[in-house]
Amino acid sequence: MSYINDALRKLQKEKNTRYVAYDNIVSATGKKSEPSQKWLSIIGILIVCLFVAGMIVFLYGNKDKKVSAMQRINAPPVAPTVLAEPEQIKKVESKQLKTKVTVITKQKIAESKAFFTQALQKQREGKLEEAKSLYKKVIKIDPQNIQALNNLGVIYMSKKTYKWAIIRFNDAINIKHNYTDAHYNLACLYAQKNDVPQSLSYLKNAIAFNPEVRKWAKNDGDLKVLGNLSEFKKLMEKQ
Repeated sequence: MSYINDALRKLQKEKNTRYVAYDNIVSATGKKSEPSQKWLSIIGILIVCLFVAGMIVFLYGNKDKKVSAMQRINAPPVAPTVLAEPEQIKKVESKQLKTKVTVITKQKIAESKAFFTQALQKQREGKLEEAKSLYKKVIKIDPQNIQALNNLGVIYMSKKTYKWAIIRFNDAINIKHNYTDAHYNLACLYAQKNDVPQSLSYLKNAIAFNPEVRKWAKNDGDLKVLGNLSEFKKLMEKQ
C-alpha cells in the first residue's frame, strides 16, 4: 500500500515539474491566457511600422517640395498664355488704326486751318500767287473745303482764267448745293463774260438761298451789265 502511495506522489511531482515552463501561457486552472495580450503586441508592432513609413514619406515629400521650390525660383518668369481669337485681333488692330487716323486727322486739320488763314491774308494783300499756292495746299489736305475752293475760284476769275474759276466754283457747289457764295460768284463771272442768262440764273439761286445777296448785287461792279434789265430790277425788289 505504501508502495502505491509513493508511486502516486512521484507522478504528481513529475507532472508539476513538466508544466512550470508553460505557466505564462496556461493558467493555474489549466485554461489558456487571455488573447488581449497577443493583440496588444501586434498592434504595437503595426504602430511602429506605420510611424516608420510616415517618417519616410515625410522626409521624401519635403525633399520633393524643396526641389520644386528651387525650380520655381530659378526658372525665368513665364507670363500666362492668352491666345487672342481672330476677332479680338481685328478689334485691337481696328482700334489702333482709328487712333492713328484720328491723330493724323487732327494734325491735318490744324495744318489746313493755318494754310487757309495765311492764304486769306495773302489774297487780301493782293499777293494772289502766294494765296493760290496756299489754297491748293488746303484743298490737298481737305478736298471738301468749300471756302478754299470758292476763294481759289475768285483768284482765277480775277486773272480772267474763267475755265478754272468755273471748275472751282462748281466743285464747291457739288459739295454743298446751296452754297451762296459760289452761286453769286458764278453770277459775277458770267456777267463779266456777258453771258446774261447764266448770270441771272445763278443770281436767282444766290438770292433764293440768301436774300441778303440783293445788298451785294446793287453795288457790285461785276454785275453792271445787268443793271438796266427789268428782270434784274425785279430780283432786287424785296418779295
